[in-house]
Amino acid sequence: MKDVIKAFVIALLIVVLGEVVLAWQYHRLEKKRIPLIEEKLEKQQQEMEQGSAQDILDRFILARVEKNEAQANLYLTEQAMEQKLKEQFTLINDFTSYEILKSEKLTDDKFRFIVKIYEKDEIGYTIEAIILTKILNQYYIESVEIAG
Repeated sequence: MKDVIKAFVIALLIVVLGEVVLAWQYHRLEKKRIPLIEEKLEKQQQEMEQGSAQDILDRFILARVEKNEAQANLYLTEQAMEQKLKEQFTLINDFTSYEILKSEKLTDDKFRFIVKIYEKDEIGYTIEAIILTKILNQYYIESVEIAG
């Protein structure tokens, strides 16, 4: 009987020790995995933000291509409107299409896009650096600068 109890206690200690080792391994793996998950979530959030900014950029340039100045003006901040009034960029022209050459995140709520806007003959074009900023969960055109 004494040997049976001794064997039972040893078996119980082995099971408990095994559980402790498994729990330690699990927590160690989770500590490595959590930062990866957080990194993926942050990357997805950034991609969603960039997608939102690019959607507004697309709408803005499409309004310009369609020569709809009133619609294009809806996407401008006060600063961009001042640039327009000072004729620092052409809002409406013989634009026919565009191509986004580059995009980059400047801050948590700002993106810069380098855009090539083709003119009527598809040979002439203008390259613009357009900065979008987030105001109350919506992106707006903060500035438009002719690149070159």
